Amino acid sequence: MDAMEVDDDDPVVRELDVYVCNEFAGSNTQLGLLQHPLRPPWRPYDYSKVKAMRYKQNAKRFEVDLPLETESRNYNDIIEDLKKVKQFTLRSTLTEDRTNLAIGTVRGGKLLIAPLDFAVQLRPSLHHLNVAATAKDKANADSEEEEDDEPKLHAVEVQVQKRETERQAAARKNPYAYLSQKEEEEPFVNLDVHSEESDAAARIWDKFMSARDFDHAANRLDRPAYLKALVPPPASAAGYPGAGAAGAEAGGLAGAAGAPGAAAASASGALSEATRSALPASLKALFKEHTVCSMANVRSWLDSAPAAAAAREAALLPDKALHEAVIALGTVSSLHRVYVLNKTGDEKTDPLRKLVVELLEGKESFKRSEFNDLARTHNMTFTESQYNKVVKDICESKGNTWHIKNGASGL
Repeated sequence: MDAMEVDDDDPVVRELDVYVCNEFAGSNTQLGLLQHPLRPPWRPYDYSKVKAMRYKQNAKRFEVDLPLETESRNYNDIIEDLKKVKQFTLRSTLTEDRTNLAIGTVRGGKLLIAPLDFAVQLRPSLHHLNVAATAKDKANADSEEEEDDEPKLHAVEVQVQKRETERQAAARKNPYAYLSQKEEEEPFVNLDVHSEESDAAARIWDKFMSARDFDHAANRLDRPAYLKALVPPPASAAGYPGAGAAGAEAGGLAGAAGAPGAAAASASGALSEATRSALPASLKALFKEHTVCSMANVRSWLDSAPAAAAAREAALLPDKALHEAVIALGTVSSLHRVYVLNKTGDEKTDPLRKLVVELLEGKESFKRSEFNDLARTHNMTFTESQYNKVVKDICESKGNTWHIKNGASGL
């Protein structure tokens, strides 16, 4: 950064090299923040004693099992056996991302800044009380059956259901019960917990610090470029998923959407001739299947998809080079750390897709009324099914607002 004027009343006490990592070392790992709003900072949960930790990726749901201090004088053991527990569970809720957040940490004279993909808040779950109540009800029901073995008649209500329209089906799927059912169907994945002093934590830090295209001399940024690296503008020409102070100079992406062949070749100069030739077709195959992809999706596709076997070597490209290769297709926009397909080849819905991309260039979400206003200014008419098809390809619904997807699932 440029030299700053030093205030005698507020002297500089320390200078640090700043590392900005907008992609986790090229992997498909996401960075999440776990908050405990009911726990004061001076009484944190002891995660070194965690019994188990589980995670649902699509629902962003965490569950953490921690032991209770049964020897504490605050532990109540004069209760029913069904309610006696030796551990409790923290259950998470996803916070609404009203702005972009990042975390910073200092180690070895280096300040690492990394953006958060999501944040959750964990609170104690009272699920064990439901289990106890269910067990008690079952015991009461069994005793009633023993007393009365006579068969009982039950009233059955018969309903005639009308055939649902697409709009009615979408409305039915919005309620909390439907979303809860979808989450319940998703299996948990067991996680391992590592302390900040563990070997695993040290390896992760080393990944952040080992940017493949980092050149210290070339990355002494002036103030505008430094701020752009920290908070990249949303427009596709101004930044890319994974760009940061460790991998991009200010204005280094100008003209990246030029001729596909030349741009892809310059982006993958270290690749073999066969890989460079196969890369554009491999990327086109990805975006033909998935209209919204993160850089992690792109890298995973190149590394494992059969359609990208000829370009697998490109999965090792630095973030900047891989971004240039994607933009070089000329049919993809970069919006808020994901890539969005501009056209699908459908003449009826592609104009609507253009409006959605235009709305998302300035922010990560929009409401139906904003879309209607923009369509009205372009004298554009559309059907409900056309609107739903386009918006659901690019966004997911959260209440009455459409938010751009984080990327493709299953990649």
